[in-house]
Amino acid sequence: MAELNADLRSFPQLGLVFGIEGDNAKVLLRKSSFSGVTNHLLTALVLVVLAIVIWRLSEVVLIAFGGIVVATLIRTLAEPLARFKRLSSRFRLTIALLALLGLFGLLVWSFGYQVSAQAAELRELLPQQSRRVIAWLQQSDFGRTWMSSVKKWEIDSKTMGGLSAAAASFLGGTLEAILIGFLGVYFAFDPDLYVNGGLRLLPPARRPQVRRALVQAGIALRKWLMAQLAAMIAVGVLAGVGLALIGVPLALALGTLAALLEFIPVIGPIIFGVPAVLVAFSKGPRMAVYALLLYTAIQQLESNLIVPLLQRWAVEMPPVIGLLAVLASGILLGPVGIIFATPLAVITIALVKHLYVEDMLEKPQASAEST
Repeated sequence: MAELNADLRSFPQLGLVFGIEGDNAKVLLRKSSFSGVTNHLLTALVLVVLAIVIWRLSEVVLIAFGGIVVATLIRTLAEPLARFKRLSSRFRLTIALLALLGLFGLLVWSFGYQVSAQAAELRELLPQQSRRVIAWLQQSDFGRTWMSSVKKWEIDSKTMGGLSAAAASFLGGTLEAILIGFLGVYFAFDPDLYVNGGLRLLPPARRPQVRRALVQAGIALRKWLMAQLAAMIAVGVLAGVGLALIGVPLALALGTLAALLEFIPVIGPIIFGVPAVLVAFSKGPRMAVYALLLYTAIQQLESNLIVPLLQRWAVEMPPVIGLLAVLASGILLGPVGIIFATPLAVITIALVKHLYVEDMLEKPQASAEST
């Protein structure tokens, strides 16, 4: 600021280029500086208020975001039909939706009974095996020492009384899943209605840039979703087939559980190892060791081969960012936030990249260097 004012006082012709005198330039620069600081403060205040509102309405926001994920899946499945020019967009989306529902119905019809029967048996087997593992650990000095350092598992009246709360939570989760599905259909069939409505809340000068950022965020989310579905299928098949080959009971249910938990970043694969080892323990400690080795091998393949290959095509995200996203989402948004931690991080990174890094940091610097 001082150097520019000195230049204007020393070189009157420079002030003439801008159509202002040196003293007037100083006042103008002060006003523009104050205006810039005010705009930044107002922007920060709006972001803080928006963050508070999102946090207070976290459940609604997560349901809406789940609908966006479902809408992205439907529109991605409809993309291959775009080469058929005679088909309208809504007709292509209808075909994709019917194909998705048909695939889900086929899977339920083919494996639904076996999975549900094995899941019911799994619910009865896990508490029995947990007690059996505790009893086995207490037979050795190391096991007794380790058990004394942690709280023992007990299936008492309080634990059984909590089953009603768990059932209520399951029912609530089912209703939320149905609501997410309906929202996904609405978002998929008419996304411009909601995007244009949101853009009208912004200044007209910022709308094109925000629209481009939203398009890039949608592309990133679509690539991540396709990569995640591929990883879920790969892990589920490896787990189910591997457990069946070594002779672990309920391999189909455990493979399905592994595929579903793969959607939850970081924590999901770890959670899967617990029921897999417990069920394998019903065949003896040696089988539990085999299941643990298989689980370790699958995790190594997933971490070092499957995910890196998929990330080359999809969105590259450092593991630390994914872990911090899980922690932040779990603290701020609860258990459901953990499920959507990674797609939220993917969209956040894309928006920050296009709206802040490129538009506010790199673009002004490039303009200054060109002049």
